[in-house]
Amino acid sequence: MKIKKAKPLKADLHLHTAEDPLDHVRYTAKELISKAADAGFDVISITNHHRLTFNQDLFSYAREKSILLIPGVELTIRRRHVLVLNPPPHKKCSDFPALSKLRRPETLIIAPHPYYPGMYSLNGYLLEHLELFDAIEYCHFYSPRFNFFNQRAIAVSESYGLPIVGNSDTHFTFQLGTTYSFIYAEKEPEAIFAAIRQNKIKVITRPLSPLALGFILLQFANMKLRNKKIKAKWDDLRLRDLRSKSRFPLL
Repeated sequence: MKIKKAKPLKADLHLHTAEDPLDHVRYTAKELISKAADAGFDVISITNHHRLTFNQDLFSYAREKSILLIPGVELTIRRRHVLVLNPPPHKKCSDFPALSKLRRPETLIIAPHPYYPGMYSLNGYLLEHLELFDAIEYCHFYSPRFNFFNQRAIAVSESYGLPIVGNSDTHFTFQLGTTYSFIYAEKEPEAIFAAIRQNKIKVITRPLSPLALGFILLQFANMKLRNKKIKAKWDDLRLRDLRSKSRFPLL
């Protein structure tokens, strides 16, 4: 009798939603969960910037749709992005020594888009602090002729034995499903993290067309512009509020 192999878990561990305090994303966490369920995902993590978007209501909502929602956050450490899944509660992390204190079997630390151009990619910090990371991300943003940055990540993975995790870094729903992972594990966080560390994972990805790359860049530019307009509006409202409370309203 043939033994049926366990079906791998379809997972994306780098996603953003409207609850993100830095990026003006248009869909909510529940809307993303519904979209992920429709796309056949088993495991996701919402990793908003500096904010843990996770509670019992979201967890239960995801479970109703047969999805395991793992708590996650995208931290900024020395102006570089780091993904922390299932972070320890009530622990702040502002530098790499503090990041080392978050390491534990039930927490997973991923280097997202480490070599992509931009100030928020780890670049040299990845090798400098390689012992802090459990995995390296294979980013969705590439084409057949434009993939040097993922290739650098693969080279580091192969040289130092760190697994590669496929994620979409979704900010727009059309990005979901462009790059993700099959993880060979039981459907619970510690088993998933252990499987990733043991490289029981397969990246599923497809290159984007130049037109798709340009469209994503345009969408990000529009999003950042909206962020600036919203911030300017709030700054103006705060200034008006301060002036109204000041003893010197002309200042």
